[in-house]
Amino acid sequence: MFNHIGQRFLKEANFFYEDKPYIFKSLITNYNDIASWNDIEHCMNNTQFYDFELIDKQNNKIEIPAYNKAWIFNKSVQEKDFIFDKVNNGYTAIITNYGFKNQTINSLLDTFENIFDIDAAAHLYCGLESSQSFTIHDDYPANFIFQIEGETKWKVFNNKISYLYRTGTMNGMLSEDQLEVAVEVVLQPGDCLYIPARTFHCAYPTDNRISVSIPCWNKLPTSEPTSSIDRNNYNIDIGGKND
Repeated sequence: MFNHIGQRFLKEANFFYEDKPYIFKSLITNYNDIASWNDIEHCMNNTQFYDFELIDKQNNKIEIPAYNKAWIFNKSVQEKDFIFDKVNNGYTAIITNYGFKNQTINSLLDTFENIFDIDAAAHLYCGLESSQSFTIHDDYPANFIFQIEGETKWKVFNNKISYLYRTGTMNGMLSEDQLEVAVEVVLQPGDCLYIPARTFHCAYPTDNRISVSIPCWNKLPTSEPTSSIDRNNYNIDIGGKND
């Protein structure tokens, strides 16, 4: 389904000794199969299966109330009415385990894991016209950002935090005049932006937005082949089920 992605990466980028931001215009055409507002509503209505974060209008992450439910006694479940209310009032929602939503996103993650020596996940970002994103920050893994709906302005900087410090040490403490811009781009649906690990970056949404981030964690030499999260769909072998 996404075999062409590897061909584009090999043709347009050099990840071996030029680990820098790359822009891949119109990388995918079936982006609506990856995520839609219907998919987001389904996830928000089933918080027992998905994990959420919220960003307020001041670019801050806020706490989501969560409680133990009678039918799910071993973990707290986030309050879906709280999430809906905040999104409808201009907050950004992040679904941090969106990689389990459908076979299309599973196929996309499998493609990345087959191309590179990594474990991949999918974080979905969504918000209405007045929503915000994080301030200038870095992330531990490398990231591929897919624009699904709307347009989002991105700035990726040449600066990155040293491996001597924890990821996030400088989050919220930097301004653009302290950094050097490497890439400034407005992503449109189907576009993809690559952000190297620990590189400072920031998104500036301008309208209704859906985007999917694919964080890629490098496998350690000691990693076991079975240590990755299993997203495969299996079947119960019921005798005569096709009769």
